[in-house]
Amino acid sequence: MSSFRVFEATSSAARLEAAAKFLRQFPADHPITIVGATRSAADDFARSVASERGATLGLTRLSLTQLAARTAVLAMAAEGKTPSSGLGAEAVAARAVFTALRDASLRYFEPVAGSPGFPRALARTLQELRLAGITADALHTPGAARADLADLLTRFDAAFAEVAAADRAELLHTAARLLRNRPVRGAVLLLDTAVRDTAEATLIRSLTTGDGDVLATIPRADRQSLTYLARLSAAVERGEDTGSGDLTSLRTYLFETELEPPHRATDGSLELFSAPGEGRECVEISRRILKEARRGVRFDEMAIFVRSPQSYFGLLEHALGRAGVPAWFDRGTRRPHPAGRAFLALLACAAEQLSAARFAEYLSLGQVPQLDEAAQKVWVASHDETLGIGIRDPGSGIGDGGAEIGDPD
Repeated sequence: MSSFRVFEATSSAARLEAAAKFLRQFPADHPITIVGATRSAADDFARSVASERGATLGLTRLSLTQLAARTAVLAMAAEGKTPSSGLGAEAVAARAVFTALRDASLRYFEPVAGSPGFPRALARTLQELRLAGITADALHTPGAARADLADLLTRFDAAFAEVAAADRAELLHTAARLLRNRPVRGAVLLLDTAVRDTAEATLIRSLTTGDGDVLATIPRADRQSLTYLARLSAAVERGEDTGSGDLTSLRTYLFETELEPPHRATDGSLELFSAPGEGRECVEISRRILKEARRGVRFDEMAIFVRSPQSYFGLLEHALGRAGVPAWFDRGTRRPHPAGRAFLALLACAAEQLSAARFAEYLSLGQVPQLDEAAQKVWVASHDETLGIGIRDPGSGIGDGGAEIGDPD
């Protein structure tokens, strides 16, 4: 008899330990599907399990969106539909607004419908309605705002149907329908996977209908996910934090609305301070780092997290340099350069035998070299400049200054 349990705790270490304990009860070759909050989180957890157990087979790591895409993409392709991105939803919303303004069907939203940010806000609103399972018929009321929203939702759905595209809501519902007919094999682990709407809850319901055991770990503050999972007849187990330090107390009661934190003496593991400006704040951070170093804490066991790196980078570098603290700075994930994206799109275009969609993507990135009139009159593409040969863009940062497109050398 399979079981469905939900383990909630404020400590991420406690949730990871509960997930690892859940996996230890199965043989090393037992099929297990790990659905993480992100794919990288699921990969990190699977690596930790594999390093502990040695040879491990049958671990499938996915995010919830990847699970839906892998499950539904073939069925949607058979129906002639293509999954759409968030940018595609904005484009469809902009088209719905255009047709509504053309037909003069808007009353409440008419004064703001032409503003630049309206299609993006509308796309998010309509996506939330579809994910919640609310149709245009349910919105029809005498009220002007709801009537306009129902009209725009109808046009939104019609535009998606016209271009044979599917938004996130349809992707999730299609995957849920397929998983009901063919459940996954083995156990299922939902590793801090947030459930934000009815469509995601429907997919998780279908994912947990198999014969294998299911465990879902969630942070204690995530009441919305707990509500959705409790509706799936899951047994809820609440993990208690061990210890009574300042950090444990903060983690336990920071977002707690039902329990009152007990009165206790602080132990100094948590310190709050305020400084008059970013420069003085960086100096105070340096002082506290030196204080911890004198207590025996190594520099590579300390970290500074800042909300706006552009405001703190120079000030922190100066303050830590004056304090003699060796520091390594990382700005995190940076936005890819458009030239690099253009280079990858061009390679994909060549791999797909000059796909029209890929070539249109390459042109949309605005990295096509500009030729002067003289060059346009005399330039002729050589055999080495065809899309079948590796082409490098000097602006992409890939390669050692490769030749530009159209440069025969």
